[in-house]
Amino acid sequence: MDWSRIEPWDYLITKVASEYHKKFSIVELHDIKQTLYEWFAHHPNKLDEWEAIGHKDTKNLLYRSLRNEALDYCQRWKAKSLGYDTSDLYYYEPEVIEALLPAVLRGEFAATHKLDLGRTGRPSAPSEGGNLQVLMLEIDSAYWKINKEDRRLLFLRHAESLDFKEIANALDLGTDDAVRMRHKRAIKRMVYKLGGFKPYVDKVSDQEDTQEQS
Repeated sequence: MDWSRIEPWDYLITKVASEYHKKFSIVELHDIKQTLYEWFAHHPNKLDEWEAIGHKDTKNLLYRSLRNEALDYCQRWKAKSLGYDTSDLYYYEPEVIEALLPAVLRGEFAATHKLDLGRTGRPSAPSEGGNLQVLMLEIDSAYWKINKEDRRLLFLRHAESLDFKEIANALDLGTDDAVRMRHKRAIKRMVYKLGGFKPYVDKVSDQEDTQEQS
């Protein structure tokens, strides 16, 4: 790909590379940037498609894709350096955290056989060999890393089983809808403390790019 196509987005490459170099200091900034430059070379048709719909949309789509690329590269590099496989990585979903929080907050770490993660038709969190207890310990650690107000709300909801209206009254937070939104944000903060959401990958578009290049 000609440099003139990449140059307008060089600032975005620098921004994403710097962001992930801070998160993965073990990975060289130059290497992350090089990987992001290569992304453009591998996806010329995608860039054409996105630029046709406008600068703002292209920027948002590129930012998401470059962050995914940077995260994937940094995780692979870290895994190779430390001697583990990226398949060992586990991404916590809000539903899993909410399913495990009652037992975590009540200290019922031995009750894993009674837990229902509520994910019909989808892979559940691992339960063999005590791995589910490991997940619970990680959730417990994340819980103590969020702010006191969020912890109090989550405790009332998941340990004491109060509904949103009861929590609103107990904490003087106004309406149950306000509590529901604060609860959603608190769970989201826990996801980030646990490593963040699983990256979105546009596999169909990637395949189309590969076919058109061949």
